[in-house]
Amino acid sequence: MSKPLRVGMVGAGGIARAHMTPYLEHPDRVHLVAICDMVEPLAQAYAKDAGVDTVYTDLDDMLRNADIDAVDICTGHAQHAPNAIAAAEAGKHVLVEKAMSNTLQGCRDMVEAADKAGTTLMVSQQLRYSADATAVKKIVDDGKLGDIQGVRNHIIMQGPDKSWMNDGSLGGGVLLLNSIHHIDLLRYYVGNVKRVMAFCKAFQPQMVNGGEDLVTATLEFESGAIGDIFASWTSYLTPEHASYLLLGSQGTIHSGPYIGDGPRSPFPHFGTMMAAYKEELDPNNESDRRRRIRPSFEPIDTSWTDMPSYNYFVNEVLHFEECCRTGNEPITSGRDNIESMKVAFGMFESSRTGKAVDLDSL
Repeated sequence: MSKPLRVGMVGAGGIARAHMTPYLEHPDRVHLVAICDMVEPLAQAYAKDAGVDTVYTDLDDMLRNADIDAVDICTGHAQHAPNAIAAAEAGKHVLVEKAMSNTLQGCRDMVEAADKAGTTLMVSQQLRYSADATAVKKIVDDGKLGDIQGVRNHIIMQGPDKSWMNDGSLGGGVLLLNSIHHIDLLRYYVGNVKRVMAFCKAFQPQMVNGGEDLVTATLEFESGAIGDIFASWTSYLTPEHASYLLLGSQGTIHSGPYIGDGPRSPFPHFGTMMAAYKEELDPNNESDRRRRIRPSFEPIDTSWTDMPSYNYFVNEVLHFEECCRTGNEPITSGRDNIESMKVAFGMFESSRTGKAVDLDSL
């Protein structure tokens, strides 16, 4: 058996807590050996719960002195690029939380640094690592939906109360904090986006420096499919929910409401995935030609996916370890994720100019 990947955690806040589970459950593959956070009490508390002895308050200090192969970056968006670049230059593999960076140039600089260093750069777009996403991706790739014609994603939730999350200059706002997850998932299924038209607005007084709490956009994919995106932090009187739909020429997939039961991820984004397929009719039979078929939606079987866990954070960290060990390109590599980030930054640009934006121009 090969030695476990030795990892240093960068940032000890809420999302780092979500990342803790794989290190506790799979120490034979991923060994968390150091914690770094500029707020030492936060780092110490995290280290105690994670069973880690070594704590740093400076990333450069950890990169110089800790016996690590990789870093898991769970800091704010504005710190992602400088942290990831410093780690790559130190020869470390990098797993970085979404959003990849608060600027598109930052994303490109991260990829360039990893390429130059010959290290792995993976973005924590964890929804791709769920059993649901694995099953839906296979259905799409097998052609069971036919040509994807339209997609849509809606997310409505209460906004975060941390100040940096409301600050557009730091990468705050509903688009980079929440909607980017779902944009990336739709890209995973349908392919890259060609053009966007969007409106991004702020209605709540805590949104500052261009941070947005409501976004609506239309996407045109390279495949010809069109998409509808809606994300809101403003509807406090509306039940929180998220949903998506894939509309194909031969079938449709949609997410049901999440109701909190069953062995699903502890961080759910969607409910049970449902699918219906076009019934084959005889074009020569008049009754078939006249019949209007009401689709019968059934839950998608995910049992065959054999994912390591229902917790997609566990699945993604184990995938990261495998890629670092084998040299394989991650499913959510930095290079791939630039295309998701271009959608987000294209939406910002479209909202600013009032015009549709071709993503090739970014």
